[in-house]
Amino acid sequence: MGWTETSTIQRSLLEWAEEAGWEYVPGDELPRTEHDVVIESWAREALLALNPELVDDPESADLVMHEINQAILDAHNGLVAANERLTVMLRGDHAFPTITGKHVPRRLIDFESIESNRFVVADEVTITGAVKTRRFDVVYYVNGFPLVVAETKTPVKHSVSWVNAAKDLYDVYEEEYPNFFATNVFNVATEGLEFRMAPIRAVPDPDSEIWAPWGSTEDDPKVVTGPARVERAARLLLRPETILPILKDLVMFRHARDASEIDIKLLPRYPQFEAALAIHDKVLADRPGGLIWHHQGSGKTELMAFAAARLLRDDAVVEKFGGAPTVIVIADRKDLVRQTAEMFETAGMPRMSVPKNRRELFALLKSDEPGVVITTVHKFAEAGHLNDRSNIVVLVDEAHRSQEGKFGRAWREAVPYAKFFGATGTAIRDKDRSTFKLFGDPNDPDFIMSRYTPEQSIADGFTRPVVVEGRSVGFSLDKEALDEAFDELADEEDLDEEEKVYLSGKASHIETILSNPDRVAAVCADIVDHFLAFVAPLGQKAQVVAYNQNLVVAYAQAIEGELKRRGAVMPDGKQREVGVVMHVADSKDTPKELKKYLLTPEQEEALKRRFKKVDDPMSFVVVTAKWMTGFNAPIEGVLYLDKPAKDANLFQTITRPNRPWKNPITGQRKDFGRVVDYIGLAKAIGNAIAGPKAKDGEDDDLDVVDASKLAGKFVTDLTKLLHLFVGIDTTDASFESLAQAHERIPEDSTQRTEFVEGYVALQTVWEFLDPHPMLLPFKQQYHWLAKVYESIRPKDVSKAFLWARLGAKTTELIHGHMNEVAVKSMASRTVTLDAAGLALLKRIAAQLKLPDDPPDKGKGDVYQDVLDSIEARLKRRLADTDSPVYKSLAERIEKLRAKAIENVEDSLAFLEEALKVAQDVVAADRAAEEGDEETLERIADPKRGVLTQIVEENTPEGLHKIVPEIVERIDAIVGEVAYTGWTSSDSGDKSVRRELRAVLKNYSLPIKGDLFDRIYQYVRENY
Repeated sequence: MGWTETSTIQRSLLEWAEEAGWEYVPGDELPRTEHDVVIESWAREALLALNPELVDDPESADLVMHEINQAILDAHNGLVAANERLTVMLRGDHAFPTITGKHVPRRLIDFESIESNRFVVADEVTITGAVKTRRFDVVYYVNGFPLVVAETKTPVKHSVSWVNAAKDLYDVYEEEYPNFFATNVFNVATEGLEFRMAPIRAVPDPDSEIWAPWGSTEDDPKVVTGPARVERAARLLLRPETILPILKDLVMFRHARDASEIDIKLLPRYPQFEAALAIHDKVLADRPGGLIWHHQGSGKTELMAFAAARLLRDDAVVEKFGGAPTVIVIADRKDLVRQTAEMFETAGMPRMSVPKNRRELFALLKSDEPGVVITTVHKFAEAGHLNDRSNIVVLVDEAHRSQEGKFGRAWREAVPYAKFFGATGTAIRDKDRSTFKLFGDPNDPDFIMSRYTPEQSIADGFTRPVVVEGRSVGFSLDKEALDEAFDELADEEDLDEEEKVYLSGKASHIETILSNPDRVAAVCADIVDHFLAFVAPLGQKAQVVAYNQNLVVAYAQAIEGELKRRGAVMPDGKQREVGVVMHVADSKDTPKELKKYLLTPEQEEALKRRFKKVDDPMSFVVVTAKWMTGFNAPIEGVLYLDKPAKDANLFQTITRPNRPWKNPITGQRKDFGRVVDYIGLAKAIGNAIAGPKAKDGEDDDLDVVDASKLAGKFVTDLTKLLHLFVGIDTTDASFESLAQAHERIPEDSTQRTEFVEGYVALQTVWEFLDPHPMLLPFKQQYHWLAKVYESIRPKDVSKAFLWARLGAKTTELIHGHMNEVAVKSMASRTVTLDAAGLALLKRIAAQLKLPDDPPDKGKGDVYQDVLDSIEARLKRRLADTDSPVYKSLAERIEKLRAKAIENVEDSLAFLEEALKVAQDVVAADRAAEEGDEETLERIADPKRGVLTQIVEENTPEGLHKIVPEIVERIDAIVGEVAYTGWTSSDSGDKSVRRELRAVLKNYSLPIKGDLFDRIYQYVRENY
C-alpha cells in the first residue's frame, strides 16, 4: 500500500494528540448529528460542572446554550465577528441572561484546572447542510467545542503542499461552513513536511507571515527541519497547555476603521507565546524582571500587548499582589507611543491610558488605578518617587535605547518595586552599558529570559535575509596645492599655530568629505542607477540615510534631479518623488531652507502611508535619524547608507529592509532586503548583526562573502540543472526542443522534482543579482530553462508545489520584453546574512582543517583556511590564559579576516602578514614557556615594541630609562590625532608630524633627522 495523508501525517497527528492527553474518538462515533457544530451533551455537562447554580435552573442553562448556538449561526453573516463573540463567551467574559432577566457570566472552559476539561480529538468529521457535505481531517474538541481544525495532505505527491490544505480551509470549508469555525482558535495546514497555523480567514500564501510555523526558541533551525520540525510543532502547539492560554489571553481582533479594511483576527507567533507566558510566570514568582532579546521585525510590540493582556486578565496575579496590576509600557519616541497604543487598541486592552504630559502621568501612577499606561521615557524626568506597589509591571520597548543614565534612573526611582522587562532586537554590552545587566534576571542563563535569533527569524520566514553591497567612493586630493592655499589663508588672517591646528582639524572632519558636491552627485547618481536597475522593477521603495540635515536636503534634491533627468516614472507615467523626514526644530533659529521640511505628526504619518503604497510615486525617503528605528514598511527593498554608525544603531538601521513583502499587483515576493554601503561599514555591519555576546568565548554567527561567490553559485547550479538536458540545443526555440525537454523530466519523476527545485533556487538568485555582469553570458540558457519551467508549471494554483512565482523581471524575460540594462560593477565585498551564512563559520571551526599540502586552486577559501589553522593553535592558549599577548594576536587575526583580497598584490600582502602572525604565535608560546616577559610585551603590542627599538637606537644612553615613557606618549598622541585616511590628508599628515615633534621636543630630543624620520615613517605605515 502506498503512502497517503491518512496513513502518514493524519495518523501521526492522532497519535501525538493521544500522547498529549487527548481522547481519540472516530468522527463517525461522536455524539452529534452531521449538521451540529457543538457536541451539545459535552458542552452542557461542562456548563453545569463549572456553574453548579445552573443544575437546579435548567431553563437558564437552556438560555446559555441557545445564545451560543445563535452566535454560531450568525457566522454566516460574518465569520470574524462571530468568532470574536464566541471567543468572549468561551473565555467566560460574557454575561448570559437567566430566566429571571438577570445577566450572569458563565464558565464554559476551566482555564485554572486544565485537566478538568474534556479533550477529544476526532478524524474524518463530517458536516452537512450546505451545497455539499464536507469532511474535516482532524478536529480538536474541548468540552464539545471545536477549537482547532487540521487539514492534511499527502507528503509524497510533489504537486501538493500545506498551501493546498490551507486553500481548502480558506476557499472551501470556511466559505461553505463558517458556522463550524465560529468557536475556532486556529487552523492547521500540513503535508508532513511543513506545518503552519493561522487564524480564520487567513489568505493562503507560501510566504505568508499569518500562516506561521510553530516551534521553540530552544531549537536550532539548522537541525530541527522537515518532518522533525513538523512533529516538534504539532507536539508543542496541539496540546491543551498551549491552546487554552492562547484562547484565554492571546487572541486579538483588529476592527476595520473604514470601508477599505476588514476585521482581522490576530494570533501570537511562538516566540511571542513563549515570552508572554514567561513574563507572566516571572511576575507570579515575584522576580525583578527579565530581558527579551528577539530579532528586529519579529513583533516585540505585539508581544508586549499579549503579555499585558495575560497579566490583566489573570485572577492569580490579583490574588498574589492583593489587587489588579498596572502595566506601564515605555517607548522612547512619541511616534512609537502612538504605534504601541494602536497595537494595544487592537488587543482590546481595558483601561488603557496615554498621558499627554508629565502631570497626567504622575497623577495616573500615584492613583493606584490598574490598567495599561503607555508613555515615553522622557515623561519620567523629574518624576521623583511615585508609587511603592509591587504589582506594577514595566514593559520597555527598544530596551537598548534611552533606558540608562538619567532617564533609566528616573523611571526606576518612580516605581522602585515594579518588575522591569526589556524587549530589544539589539542588546548592548560594552564597557559603559549592558542591556543584559540592566534588565536581565540573574536566575536566567546569561541574563536572557527569551532569545529569538536572526537565524531563527529568517528560517521561520518572519524576516528576510539582508545582503549588504559595498561601495568604494574614492577621490583624489592635490595635497601640495591645498597646503599652499591653507598657508596663504593663515597668513592673510594672521592665524597662530593653535588656530591653524583647530581649522585643519575641523576641515578634516568626515562631514567635509561627505558634503563635497562632486561626491554627493556621484553617490546620488549611483543610488538612482542601482534603484532603477534592481529595486524599481520589483515595485519596492528606497530609504537613504545621510550624515546630517544639510546632507539630507542635498541628497533629496540630487536624487530628485537624477530621477527627472532620466525620466524615471511609475508604471502609470507619474514622476517618481523623493520625501524628506528629519527632526526640524520649530524655532526662529532654524534656517529657512530647513523649515520647509518641518512636518506635523499628521503630515509625517501621511508620508508614511504614501511610502507604503505600491502605486504611490513616493519612491524615496531621505532621513538622518528618524525612521531608522521603529519604522515598519515591508515595501522598503533597499536602504542606501552614507552615514557612519555602529553596534545597536547600525543594526537597527540595516534591518529596515528585512520585512517580508509581496507586490499586490505582480505577486512578486521580496526574497532579500538590500543595504548599499557607501561609507565602508562592511565589518561594522557584520559585528552589528552578530550582536553582543551574552558571554565571553561565543563564536560569531557571521559569514562574509565576495559578491562573485553568489554569482559563482548561480553558474554552478545552472550547470547542474542543464545536465538534465544534455544533448538538447538550448538555442532551439522550436516545439520539438520543448518536447525533448519534457521527455527528460516526466511528470511525477525525481528528475521533474530536481528540475523544479533547482530552477526555483536559480530564479531566486537571478532575481536578486540581475543585472550582474557575471550573469550576462548565461542569460540565454537561463531564458530557455525559464520557458521550460513555465511550460510545466501547474495551471491550477490550488495544486501548486510551493513554487515561487516568477518575479516581475523574470516574467518579462520569459516573454521577451526584458530590456538590456547598463551594469555598474558591484563592489568587491558583500555581507550575506541568511540562515546558511549564519551557520557557516561554526561549521568551518568545527570541521575544516588546513591540509599539509597546499590546497588546490579554487578549493575552499585558502585565506580563511590559513587563519583557521593559526587560530586553532591560538585558541588552546586562550583557553588557559588571559594574557594580553594572546588577545592581541587574536585581534590581529580578526583584522586579517576583514581584509578584502582583490588582486595578486593583496593576496601576497595578506599571506605575508599572516606569516608574521603565525611566527608571533609560535614565539609567544616559546616566550611563555621560558618566562621571557620582554618578548611577550613586544608581541602583545607590536607597534610600541618597534617604536621602543627605534627610540632606543637613537636616544642618548642616559635617557634609555625613560624610553617606555616616550613611546607611551607617542602611541597615545598619535592614537588621538590619527584617523582613517589621515595619510591621504594634508591636514592629517601635518597634525601627526606636529604632535611627533612636540613629544620629541618635550624630552629634548632632536625634532629633525634620523630619529624623527624613522618614527614618522613607522607611524605612517602602522597607525
